[in-house]
Amino acid sequence: MENDYIVTTSDIHDTHGLDALQWNELHVADYDFKKPFCLRLKDKQVVFCDQVLRLVPGRRMVVAGIWHGKPAVAKLFYDTRAKQHMEKDIAGIRSLQKNKIPTPELLYEGVTEDKKIYVMLLERILESKNLDEIWKERHNTEELVPLLKNIIIEIATQHVLGLLQQDLHLKNFLLTEKAIYTLDGGQIQEFDGLLGKQVSTHNLALFLSQLGMGAQHYQESLFRYYADARGWKLKSEDFTDFFLQIKKCNELRWSKFEKKIFRDSTQFVVLDKGKYTGSYNRQYDAPQFQTFLADPESVFTDRARLLKKGNSATVIKVRLDNRDYVVKRYNMKNIWHRLRRCLRTTRAAHCWRLANKLALFDVATAHPVAYLESKKFGMRGVSYYVTEYVSGIHAGDYLNRNLSKSDKTQAMVKRISDLLKSVAKVDVTHGDLKISNILVNAREQPVLIDLDGAAEHPSLSGLRKAWHKELDRFLLNFKANPGLQKKFEMELAQQ
Repeated sequence: MENDYIVTTSDIHDTHGLDALQWNELHVADYDFKKPFCLRLKDKQVVFCDQVLRLVPGRRMVVAGIWHGKPAVAKLFYDTRAKQHMEKDIAGIRSLQKNKIPTPELLYEGVTEDKKIYVMLLERILESKNLDEIWKERHNTEELVPLLKNIIIEIATQHVLGLLQQDLHLKNFLLTEKAIYTLDGGQIQEFDGLLGKQVSTHNLALFLSQLGMGAQHYQESLFRYYADARGWKLKSEDFTDFFLQIKKCNELRWSKFEKKIFRDSTQFVVLDKGKYTGSYNRQYDAPQFQTFLADPESVFTDRARLLKKGNSATVIKVRLDNRDYVVKRYNMKNIWHRLRRCLRTTRAAHCWRLANKLALFDVATAHPVAYLESKKFGMRGVSYYVTEYVSGIHAGDYLNRNLSKSDKTQAMVKRISDLLKSVAKVDVTHGDLKISNILVNAREQPVLIDLDGAAEHPSLSGLRKAWHKELDRFLLNFKANPGLQKKFEMELAQQ
């Protein structure tokens, strides 16, 4: 595709059929904007853009394209403070460069010929992945420890040089076989001298909080590794304070993310037209999936595999656009049931919210895809919750098959216990811990399903009470096998 955009930039009229985008078009571009375009710059040059990488409607856009026949990344700023935003980003890049921190080379800075769109062009690093992509593709955390240590050294180095990434997240690091690149100059703040312990520790906590629940061991060891690099001697209260900061970072992350799952954003689309309202994750957008969103009842046919049929809910497995999904329809049993539920949050919306919270913190659950609810005269009716299909067997079946293999059994007991403790760490309890609500996937990792009875607990006392009730219910699964029950009791009792 790149060959289509290799042109001689001295001829600004040769745009190979691409429209030159104007400010008024860019300013109204929404998340569905995908068309290739070109920009005519003030100094008679042209940049060709073929892929939107990031978009903040009405403010800025990041695109991949071609500059002088070579791949480049263009940052476009077009709100009322566009010039200041670009200047701040450039200042951050220059701070990194001055301190010999690898960052993509700044190729161009300027403005379009109408003087309304400010443009930065950066080197595009090919054959690279950002840390977020690498983290999501991992098979286990242990395999990434050497890489994470390299990132920790990079962060420590920046702190010693007086550089602070204010919005430090996994996507800020781009990795190749030979280098770690720091991205987003707009979030770089430069101080005189090295950063103090309090500021550094908070910044590190922000970064390590994104490893998710169940990563406490790695967070602690990486904190030690950072402290060693800085020459710090840590005390027990340092660890207490560090994990308190991680908890605060998690609370802030969820507060921001919760808003995104119910509004149009880079990751989510809100449906608010026709018979159904709801939200879905953009990564699943495809023709058959769109047909389903327009008419969710259309998949409830003989071609769907029935997983559960009850008065209150019907669950099916369907295949759309070569993906397998589970669709749960929450039925209305009668007119009185409808009246009781018409003004309440639907069970689909409830599951969507809590599943996204678990997913944000890397707690294994069937990945949330969408929720829909029918409305008539402002009153809610039948609703639908959609997840990815988890291929695997019930945890009870897995344990029964492997009772003679003590190592495999003990490993799974620990994984399931860690999963349940991770759920509690985000202030949630499942509410219906039948062993059939835990699946073991192809990688032998437990996955939690069926969040209908899940609840979020705003107080620690409420969480503790619900957690003890949760454990009592879970341990009943192993009443016929006291030995296995004892293994779970011992594992769940550990912090």
